Amino acid sequence: MSNFYISPALQKDRTAELPEAKKKELGKLKKACSDFESIFMHQMLKEMRKTVKKTGMVHGGQAEEIFADMLDQERSKSMSIGLGDILFMQLSRSIVPPVRPR
Repeated sequence: MSNFYISPALQKDRTAELPEAKKKELGKLKKACSDFESIFMHQMLKEMRKTVKKTGMVHGGQAEEIFADMLDQERSKSMSIGLGDILFMQLSRSIVPPVRPR
């Protein structure tokens, strides 16, 4: 399994020490955070597209709307604004608690 990006409050070597179940849990969390960011970006693109005025001459009808929605959905998978990483950093603390300096 690949290394995970964990907040600076957590030590880098701590993922190697984790049991396999925790590593799988971190992997699932990373995927869920990435998927959430993708859904968020898709919704944002959909709302942005609603603001564009459509003219009667070039509008392709329902087929164009379906294609635009599918295109936005695929684009949103590759768009990253860092929201997924921030969520992962915050939520990973429940799986791997940060080491507090004494």
